[in-house]
Amino acid sequence: MPNLAPESDMSVSHNDIDEQEMLARLQLGEEMAFRWVYDRYSRAIYGNILRLVHDETVADDLLQDVFVKIWEHREHIDPNQSFRAYLFTCSRHFAFNFRRRLQLEIEAAIQMARGYVDSDDTVVDSLNAKETEALLHGAISELPTQRQRIFRMCKVDGLSYRQVAEQLGISEATVRDHIVKANKFIKDRLIQGGGYSALLLTLWLLTTS
Repeated sequence: MPNLAPESDMSVSHNDIDEQEMLARLQLGEEMAFRWVYDRYSRAIYGNILRLVHDETVADDLLQDVFVKIWEHREHIDPNQSFRAYLFTCSRHFAFNFRRRLQLEIEAAIQMARGYVDSDDTVVDSLNAKETEALLHGAISELPTQRQRIFRMCKVDGLSYRQVAEQLGISEATVRDHIVKANKFIKDRLIQGGGYSALLLTLWLLTTS
């Protein structure tokens, strides 16, 4: 995909070019046409994604994913159809898929936690599985989107702080800070819920690397 870093010599006034013409040129693989499309629509598409995921870093990533798809499937663009509508549909698709994946991964974390709890025979009879699941699910869902993502990558995917930092383009210290704050927040929520189940799940949160 073409580099989207600003390049003044490639800037083109949106008012001077017919969109259908630029889309036809995009179909042929012209990088200037792709840049024209990106410059014309990226801000609006970013805003649409941000409204759906409520996290600027995630929105940035998904915006790039949208335009990667546009470039990779440029031959299928129909210049006679509304390209704006097509972009907004794509952006909603990526945002909803992200939220769906995040939800599934949170559910996986919950199942892991329940498995840990069930393995402790000394207190298993006192556990309320549904209450435990609701407590943990609710606590995780209250985290900011980026913190949920980092929590999932470390706790569910088992990635190291360094691996997460490299994938997200942030420092290890930032990853560590997110995990510390996520653990504290979730621990507080679970303790507020009371019972041995909350304490055991807190132990799982603090000891899983």
